Amino acid sequence: MKRLIVGVDPGVTVGLAVLSLDGHPLHIESRRGWSLSDIVRKISELGEPTLISSDVSPASEFLEQLSHKLNAVLYEPLISMGADEKRQIAKEYAATYGLKLKNNHEIDALAAAVKAYKHYERKFENIKSRVRDLPLKVSAEDIKDLIVRGYSLKRAIQYLQGTDRYKPSVISRRPIPREERLKGLIEELQRRLARERKRLKAMQEANRKLRAKIRALEAEVKSLREMVKEMQSRQLIEIRREREYALLLDELEEARAKIKEYSIKLEEYKRRFDEMQRLRELESKGRLILLKPIEAFTDRGLRKAFRLYGIRAGDSVLLLDSSGGGAATAEELARRGIKIIVTKGQMSHNALEVFERCMIPVVSYNDIKVEWIEGLPYVNPEDLREAARRAEEKNASMAYQQLKAILEDHRKKHSQRSDLLIEDPTF
Repeated sequence: MKRLIVGVDPGVTVGLAVLSLDGHPLHIESRRGWSLSDIVRKISELGEPTLISSDVSPASEFLEQLSHKLNAVLYEPLISMGADEKRQIAKEYAATYGLKLKNNHEIDALAAAVKAYKHYERKFENIKSRVRDLPLKVSAEDIKDLIVRGYSLKRAIQYLQGTDRYKPSVISRRPIPREERLKGLIEELQRRLARERKRLKAMQEANRKLRAKIRALEAEVKSLREMVKEMQSRQLIEIRREREYALLLDELEEARAKIKEYSIKLEEYKRRFDEMQRLRELESKGRLILLKPIEAFTDRGLRKAFRLYGIRAGDSVLLLDSSGGGAATAEELARRGIKIIVTKGQMSHNALEVFERCMIPVVSYNDIKVEWIEGLPYVNPEDLREAARRAEEKNASMAYQQLKAILEDHRKKHSQRSDLLIEDPTF
C-alpha cells in the first residue's frame, strides 16, 4: 500500500491532510464530529501511514491514540508552530499545488503534514538517489518507512531483503537522542530566526515605502491646500451668493408650506362656517332643532349636561346611554321641563313610568334621522314631533290594552261570583 504522511488537527471539527512520502498532496478534508474510528478508516482507505504529524508540542492524546492504532510514528515539532508560520507554510504549499483550503482546521492539518515532510525531506531525497543507484529489488517507500522508525539504511535494506532475522517491535514515537534533539531545536530556532529576520526586513522595506508614500502624499496635500486656498479666495463671493440663494430657497419653501397649511385650514374654516350658517338658517326657520346630549343617565351625567348645554324648559334632549337611570334621575330631568327625550338603548321601567306620568314623550334614536353637525346632534322638528306623536299613540294604545285587560279580568271574576250565588241559594 502507499505510504502516507498524515497531518491532523484534532477538535470538535477535525482537519485531515494526507501527503505521499514524496510530499505530494493526496487528500485534504475537515469534518465536524469526526470520531477516532472514522478517521482510522478514512486514512486506511488512502494507504498505510508512516507519520502522524501534530502542529503542537507535545502532541495531544488523540494523536497518540491515532498513531498507535495505525502503527505510525508520531511526529511533533520541537516547538509548537505559531499561527503565522502555519498560514505561511499552508499558503505556499497550496499555491504550489493549486489547492483551495476551506478553513483553519485544514490549514493547521496541512501545515503539520508539510512540517513533518520538510523534517525528513533531505533524508528521503538521499534514500531515493541511493536506492536508484543500487541493484536492489526493494521499495524506496518501504526503506523510507523503516528509516523513519529508526533503522539505518543498511539495516532497512537487509530487513526488506529478508537477511535480517530480527523483527523490530512497533515504535509509534521514536525516541530522539538529546544531542539530536538539541541540534534540531537549534536548527528550528535558526529557521524561525531567519524567517523572522526575513519578515522584519520585508516589513522594514514596506515601512520605507510607506514613509516615502506618506512624504509624497503630504507634498500633494500641501499643494492641494494651496490650490484650495487660491480657489476659495476667487470663489468666496460666488459661494456666499449660493448660500444666500439656498437660504432664500429654503425660506421660500417654508413660506409655500405655510401657505399650503393655512389654505387647508382656511378651507376647513370656510366649510365649517358654511355649515354653521346653514345650521343657523335652518334653526331660524324652525327646520332644525338641537338635541342637547346627555352622555350618561346618572346624577353626574345630568349635572355635566346641565352645566355644558344649559338645559332648560322646552328643550329636547338625547340620552346617549339610557341605562343606569331610575325614577330619581328621571324625576330630576323631568323637573327641568324637558319637552321630548330621544334615547339610545333600553331605559328602565321605573324611569319610563316617571316620564309617562309627567307626559314627556320618549322617542327611540332609531325612529328618527339624527344629523351630527360639529359634534352635536340635530333633528328635523317635524320628524321629532311625528315620532313623539307615534310614541304617545303607542303608549296610549298600551294603556288602553292594559285597561281593557283589567276590565276583562274584573268581568270574569264578577261572572264567577254570580255563578256561585245561583248554584248555592243559601250563600
